[in-house]
Amino acid sequence: MQATKDTFLKTLAGRLAKVNPARTVTIDGAARPAVLAMENETPMSAATELETFQLSWQGAVQAFAWMPLMQMECRVSYGCKGSDERMRVDRGRTLTAMDAELMQICSPRRAAKCDYTVTTPVALGENIFWSVPALGAVKETDGVLQRAAAVTVFFFPEVSR
Repeated sequence: MQATKDTFLKTLAGRLAKVNPARTVTIDGAARPAVLAMENETPMSAATELETFQLSWQGAVQAFAWMPLMQMECRVSYGCKGSDERMRVDRGRTLTAMDAELMQICSPRRAAKCDYTVTTPVALGENIFWSVPALGAVKETDGVLQRAAAVTVFFFPEVSR
C-alpha cells in the first residue's frame, strides 16, 4: 500500500508543479509543491498550512471479491482565507482556482506505481488508477473557506520482496 500512497502523492505534486508552479509550501525550510501527505508531516508544520492540498488516507479494502484489486479512499482537504491586500474578499475565487487545479492534477487518472523508498524510484511494473474527485460542500471556519474531496484509488497489492 505504501508504494500506492507514495505514487499518488508524487504524481499529484509533480503535476501541480506544472499546473501552478507558484502554489508551493515551505516546511522546515524546504519549498515544494503544495501537496502534503498528512501522515508524513509533523503535526505542527502541516496543520496550519492554507492553500495546500492535504492528503489523508482511509483503510484499504478489496474492491471485488473475485479479484485481488484493492481500493483506498484519499481525502484531499484544502482551504483559503483570501489575500490581505484584497481584504480577503477573494477567498471564493482562490478556492475555485484550487478546485480547478485539483481536477487538473488528477487527470489523467492513472500513474505507474513506483517504489520511492530507494534513492532512485523503481517502477513496479503496474499502474494505480483513481476516480474523479468528488468535491464536498464548502465550509467556513473562522473566516477560512474549506473543502474536502474524496478520491478512490485502486491498486494491486505490492508483493513482498
